[in-house]
Amino acid sequence: MNSVAFLKDTNLVLIEARRAARALRQDKPSRRRMLKLCQSLLADRAPEPPLAALWSLLAPLQVDERYYWIGTFYTLLLPPNERSAQAAYFTPPHLARGFVEMAERQGVNPKVHTAIDPAAGGASFLSTIAGTMLAAGLDQAAILERLRGYEIDEALAALSESLLAHRLRCRVSRGTVVAVKDSLRARPQTRYDLVIANPPYGRISPSELADEKWRLVCHPGHINKYALFAELCFRLAKDDGLIALVLPSSFVAGPLYGRLRSFIRTNGEILAVSSVERRADVFVDVAQDISVLMIRKAAGHRAGSKVTFGSYGRSFKVGSVSSLPTDIEGPWISSGAATSLAVGGATLADYGATLRSGYFVWNREKARMLQRAQGDFDVPLIWAKNIRAGGFCQPAARKREGIDFVRFAADSPAIIREQALVMQRTTNSAQPRRLIVSRVSPSVLEEWGGFVSENHTITVTGPDIATLNALRLLLNSAAVDARYRLLSGTASVSVNLLRKLDLPKPHVLLDAIQEHGVCERAVEEAYRRSAVALAEVGT
Repeated sequence: MNSVAFLKDTNLVLIEARRAARALRQDKPSRRRMLKLCQSLLADRAPEPPLAALWSLLAPLQVDERYYWIGTFYTLLLPPNERSAQAAYFTPPHLARGFVEMAERQGVNPKVHTAIDPAAGGASFLSTIAGTMLAAGLDQAAILERLRGYEIDEALAALSESLLAHRLRCRVSRGTVVAVKDSLRARPQTRYDLVIANPPYGRISPSELADEKWRLVCHPGHINKYALFAELCFRLAKDDGLIALVLPSSFVAGPLYGRLRSFIRTNGEILAVSSVERRADVFVDVAQDISVLMIRKAAGHRAGSKVTFGSYGRSFKVGSVSSLPTDIEGPWISSGAATSLAVGGATLADYGATLRSGYFVWNREKARMLQRAQGDFDVPLIWAKNIRAGGFCQPAARKREGIDFVRFAADSPAIIREQALVMQRTTNSAQPRRLIVSRVSPSVLEEWGGFVSENHTITVTGPDIATLNALRLLLNSAAVDARYRLLSGTASVSVNLLRKLDLPKPHVLLDAIQEHGVCERAVEEAYRRSAVALAEVGT
């Protein structure tokens, strides 16, 4: 099996790894036992079932692929809730190799420089760097002296050192390369030429932290581990050192990551920001879109300095080179201007659209839910699952036949009493589009005079039916979906980001629809014509 087969959707290794992990989890293995099981996959002979079949699939793989699957197998042995809490998802080998090569192109020299990974479980980066150093002619002792890592899970730290020892064909004393340490409580004394990490993500409470450094990179109420790791990486890097991070794409433009963007710009020069193509091909079970970030620790990102934007899969593809916005907390990619996408130059405000988050939180107000309208102000409830891209949306009950209604004692501004679009506010990785929009059927207003939608939706109202129909086409289009993904890498759709979304000029879109019909081509043509008009104004 080669590295291309490794990435196939129908990957036999992943299927077998999950099967073996399920069988072994029944005995609730200890961390020590999990370590031994993973180490047995490095042996020259097949272990006993249920690992024999997995060993036979791993043995022919290239060394990086084999190590990746052994590390991933460790996480599959964890109880699912623990794995999710630890955000234990490792960097696949082709991404790790490419990222290390990018660092070398930015001046990292494997013959002389040092490196640390403060999230070193699985040794994805450390093993790759060790292989690069070995190929450059360094002996094992010199390599082990130049590499360091932190890992909070003692058994996983030991496994990482086992992988390094196997690669270098030498003994690695426990804890000499990968220290068992809570990185977020670390007080590093040594600085490194390269700090490289794919940190865990997920919310954390201030009470779990040793100090208030989180305020540098996080907003109160939204303290994310990966932002804290980013701050740590700056403390670990030498002046003029390189920081290379794999992060959820939400940091690029998400409204809750303004402090993180500001911190990075204040303390380093951003060299490259790249979205990872097809996350399903490169990360096992990850539900977030992922980006890679390359920074040089410096006095700050100089005004006018250019950043390379691109995509990153099996190779790095440059989309364009652009300056960051003047607002130090502002989104780094706010429109197609930073990519090869045409810029429309309009927003939803230009369409006269009003956006509102869904009103009704059903699990907090179950007493207000009815199976039929009883009072003058009771109206039907639209659930996110009622929304399908394109056509009309009809209210339907959540778990039974019929319709759910919401009781109101009097008229309320929460009731939508005009023609509207409804949008899913949370999508999942199985859906091909981030934006899923339909128009509420006119019959809803005719029969009940209005409706409310649940909190997992967004409603869009506009000045007239023609505009609403144009917006339904527009927001469901591949062109707009691609532009929204530049703003957000998370499954949640943000009203604030929708308001910033770059769209073609309204009259241009309506003309294109008149000419080409209600289709994707009309949207693409509207963007093209709007971009041409903007360029003519600029000249």
